[in-house]
Amino acid sequence: MENILKEVFARLIQQSSRVELGKKFESGFYAKPDALSPQAVPAAGEPTISMTALLELLKDADPEMKAKLRLALLT
Repeated sequence: MENILKEVFARLIQQSSRVELGKKFESGFYAKPDALSPQAVPAAGEPTISMTALLELLKDADPEMKAKLRLALLT
């Protein structure tokens, strides 16, 4: 009898945690796309640069710097 109670209780706990996980996944999936993720917001004091300015800097970079950047991006 004790084993049956343990199994039932364990199943209830698993089901409730699955339901909670499902709710979190669903709320994240249907979140508003215009809401910024924490990763998209720069930290206070962190330098920011526009994509255009970055591309201009990369075009004018010397070949050695471009090679280092390629290596850093691939590793």
